[in-house]
Amino acid sequence: MRPSLRLAVWLSCLCALITAQAPAQTPPQGPGQPDRDQSAAAKGSKSLPEIKELKPESGSSGEIVTISGSGFGSEPSKVKVKFNGKIAKIDSAHWSDSSITAVIPIGASSGDVVVTVDGKDSKGKAFTVTAEYDQSAFEVVTGVGAEVAGEEVTSYKVDTTNNALSQTNVGRKTVEILLGGGFIMPWRKGGHWIEKSYCPEPKPDATDKERKPCGAGGDTAYKNYRPWETFLSIRFAPTSDQTINGFVVGGGYRITKYFTLLTGYAVTPFNEPTHGFRVVASQVVAANPTVYPYSHFNADDLLHNRPGAFDGFPLFLYNASGVTTTKIFPTSPTVVHYHSGIYFGVGIPLNLTALFKPGGGGK
Repeated sequence: MRPSLRLAVWLSCLCALITAQAPAQTPPQGPGQPDRDQSAAAKGSKSLPEIKELKPESGSSGEIVTISGSGFGSEPSKVKVKFNGKIAKIDSAHWSDSSITAVIPIGASSGDVVVTVDGKDSKGKAFTVTAEYDQSAFEVVTGVGAEVAGEEVTSYKVDTTNNALSQTNVGRKTVEILLGGGFIMPWRKGGHWIEKSYCPEPKPDATDKERKPCGAGGDTAYKNYRPWETFLSIRFAPTSDQTINGFVVGGGYRITKYFTLLTGYAVTPFNEPTHGFRVVASQVVAANPTVYPYSHFNADDLLHNRPGAFDGFPLFLYNASGVTTTKIFPTSPTVVHYHSGIYFGVGIPLNLTALFKPGGGGK
């Protein structure tokens, strides 16, 4: 082979080897043309929702939380807000791509708040759920009622001025104030007519069904309404000689979320003459039928503690000359006994959250 030809072949192989090892060159980018890889990355990052701030950062079920951030979109129906996995109700009337108003759901626990847009989750933001009673299972009940059936009994107090027993108005069938707690039963039977009245079915429209569990003008508090409850309440009688007049336990029927019919078993404490005092008083009256004031009492009524029998009965012995310094009975003349009866009343639930946090309740 000629030397010139051999040189040409050698140069050709060298050029091929350099070309194979050289890195691929990207075409130059003109002014204003973004890097395609960076553009794709930026596009992917913008599609993810981001939570920047929660106001407030703690609260209890039913309270409103404002979530500030970005990438929330323009369609509330495509967005979910979860409090530690519990889906919250979103207020679509107060909505934007950078702000969401949500209501802390019942049963939520402390943990991360996550916003999901079209199936894409944001990073979690810590939120503390404060302890509170579950309003779907328990409610504080106030109301009024009265005992309508039961044994007629008289309660007495010691009149230290006259040294005698004096009857009180405890246990009389008067209107009393109730304050207690109601435990809502899980049964819906008997409450369908209430649910239909206050939470009618929405119109057959897919969007309405997604956003509104009730029809136009309905109240979501009546969705899956449970009318039955048990309750325990203290009875207050402001005009009575004892402010706390006993307690009542029973059941109720919640006609509306504001009004409940109550019926139950009431127990009232009475200060009654002890058995020993009744026996001694009866004997004294039977032995002194003409001596004042024994002449105004009936021995048999005293022995059997008939209503009002001991009203005004003296604690010291009397003789023909008048009162003596000797007690008719050496120990206390009365003892506490508990008597029961049938009770009827009406209850009005008290929302403590709305009472003590007027700005925190969610509809």
